[in-house]
Formats: sequence, structure tokens, C-alpha cells
Amino acid sequence: MRPPVRFQTARLELRPVEATDAPAIFSTYAGQVAPTRFMNFVRHAGVADSEAFARRCVDAWASGQAFPWAVTHRALGQFMGVVELRASPPKAELGYIFGDAFWGQGFASEAASAVVDWTMTQDSIFRIWATCHPDNAGSAGVLRNLGLTYEATLANWEERPQLGERAGASDVYAWVR
Repeated sequence: MRPPVRFQTARLELRPVEATDAPAIFSTYAGQVAPTRFMNFVRHAGVADSEAFARRCVDAWASGQAFPWAVTHRALGQFMGVVELRASPPKAELGYIFGDAFWGQGFASEAASAVVDWTMTQDSIFRIWATCHPDNAGSAGVLRNLGLTYEATLANWEERPQLGERAGASDVYAWVR
């Protein structure tokens, strides 16, 4: 299953992450305190970490292992964050992260809904799911906006380095056909 390379919404464009996105990835979210607080990866210490991530994204698209899109503002061309789909029929996992300058404006819901809406139409997909930290109310709101429903809190599910959690809880949200 291979999703579209590009999506366009009213305000946004989603395109594959490129190696040249590394400086924007670092300055927008990956090297920043607020956006990485609840994430399961170590905050990037420098652009070299973001370069490694961007290379992983390029390789993931090539192999079909995952599909990470850079989200940019259509009118301004500004990099805002990343939405990623990892499809393994009959299920697909969604992830996203945006710079805090773009929070509370509906951008994450708008971008992720393009991906989720397409994924819901795929005959091989019966479940779309995502997790977020139980205290991440903003992310939980995005997941509900996408039509995913809270299912459970999983104990000891994910490491969250910025919180010092080696195995922290995660809330699971899903859409099920």
C-alpha cells in the first residue's frame, strides 16, 4: 500500500520529507523543548541529529516502511511539522509533530486528516491508531478531531526521554472499520 506522495488542504501542503528539511526540522520542533516534551525520541542536540532523521525519512519512503510528509503552509511555504503513516495491513499507525508556533490553529488536525481520510478509504485497512501521553491534551484533541476514539491507557508503553520515563503510559486512540 503506497499513499499519495502529496496532499493539499485549504492551507497546507504535505510532501515527502527531504534531506534539505533538516535545518527546519531542528529549528521548528526537533531541537525545541515544548514540541518534544511528550515525544518518544531524544530531543535533537544539533542539526546533525535532524539530518539523520531526514535521511531515515527518505529511506522509509523508498522502502515503503513508512511515509513521513513534511507539512508546509501553502501561502507562505513555511515548514510546520511532520505527519507520518506506517501502514501494515490490516492496520495503520499515525504520528505527527508540529512546532509550537503552529499549535492551537487546527494545522495538525487539517494535515493529519488528509492522511487519515485517504487511509480510511483503503480496503486493506481496518484500523487506524495513534498514541499520545495521557497529559498531552492538545494531541488527544487532534486525535478526536480525526475521528479516532479513545480505547485505553497502556501502562509502560513508550519511553519518553524528556520526561525521564523509561516506560511511560500512553493513551491509545483508534478508528476501526
